[in-house]
Amino acid sequence: MIPPIVYTCESLISLNLYDVYLPNPEFVSLPSLKVIVLDKVELESSLAIEMLISGCPVLESLTVKMINTSYGLESFQVCSQSLLRFTHESYMGLVDRSRFAFLAVFIDAPRLEYLRLRDKRTANYTIKNPGSLVEVDIEVVFNLWFKRKFDPNDLPKRHMIRNFLDGISCVKDMIISSSTLEIIYDYSRCEQLPLFRNISFLRVEFTNYRWEMLPIFLESCPNLKSLVLGFRLRPREDGASILPGPRRFLTSLEYVKIVKPMAAEASEIRLKLVSYFLGNSTILKNLTLFLGNFREKEESVIVKKLLTIPRLSTSCQVFII
Repeated sequence: MIPPIVYTCESLISLNLYDVYLPNPEFVSLPSLKVIVLDKVELESSLAIEMLISGCPVLESLTVKMINTSYGLESFQVCSQSLLRFTHESYMGLVDRSRFAFLAVFIDAPRLEYLRLRDKRTANYTIKNPGSLVEVDIEVVFNLWFKRKFDPNDLPKRHMIRNFLDGISCVKDMIISSSTLEIIYDYSRCEQLPLFRNISFLRVEFTNYRWEMLPIFLESCPNLKSLVLGFRLRPREDGASILPGPRRFLTSLEYVKIVKPMAAEASEIRLKLVSYFLGNSTILKNLTLFLGNFREKEESVIVKKLLTIPRLSTSCQVFII
């Protein structure tokens, strides 16, 4: 239990609660509190976290990890006029996922600059007043996991995804997982994606091999300058999707970096990925490829193949590390 005096401590600047029970407070007044971290916190109800936030007039950073309630949390709101950074993370098992199958998070923070969402169990994120948002880091699937797939006939889900994409469309820097990109790709097959006009930096973390998702999203980023691709798993030759030709050239992309080494046996897939960018980027300046652990002879073969790939941008340089 949290001592009641914590809720009225005038000098408190940072509050980090781990593995505790948070009841509904009668009154909250924390005039100096700027940072809150809630990790494995058991809530009496959503009112506990909402009152805590509302009682912090200068709150700048809020991190919520794996919160829980005894009855199952359906929703909670993050409403703050001062909040600059918000992180919501949760990595739960199958049982917990079923309990939180319809969790909804409402965010109303007009000064919010940084948003990190790493939660595959939350079904709905609503972002209000996103005009100040600059950077996002997202790995969400809107409760579409395992046997639950995107249904084009589910109009409420489509409407929710559209509103979410509109809410983050103003950002400049984005980190996105391939699982989220897959949902966006499925959504794009029935509705047009919004334009992400401000994005200049994009990093995609691939955990699967559906690379056909990437060109569709890149077409919605008309001013993208830097692209970083990372791979958490070793790709296999069998079953890996190859990038189709884009409907439009990549006219703003200047830098591409493939940061994590792939398995040696996936060299052909790697070359096709490189070929896509070299063949479709009109002003590309450099492409950096991390080869990883290759024997000298294997590396020589890859380099020779790279030299044969045509480049749309005559000034593009390829760096092999």
